[in-house]
Amino acid sequence: MIDDQCVFCNKPAVLENDLAKGFFDIHPVAPGHFLIVPKEHYVTFFDAPRDVQIAMLDLMDQVKAYLDKQYHPRGYQVFSHVGKAAFQKVFHAHIHLVPVA
Repeated sequence: MIDDQCVFCNKPAVLENDLAKGFFDIHPVAPGHFLIVPKEHYVTFFDAPRDVQIAMLDLMDQVKAYLDKQYHPRGYQVFSHVGKAAFQKVFHAHIHLVPVA
């Protein structure tokens, strides 16, 4: 299901596969900061079914290759905020992939 009120549900993809999509963060902590989200609405990564989690991880590999070509980073930060206590602000599952210069 897609939540019409959710900013991530309605965000167009820069890269995608059947179950996940990715786009640049609107508040990047570094140039190239990318988000990988499921196309369907799940609140956290752990709420998503296993096939969706795998699709998100597969897409992260594609995003990394894309960012490698665009930004030539020395490394990456990979993280996800899960729940309000962990400072999740948008309650749609997402993984941050942040290139490190």
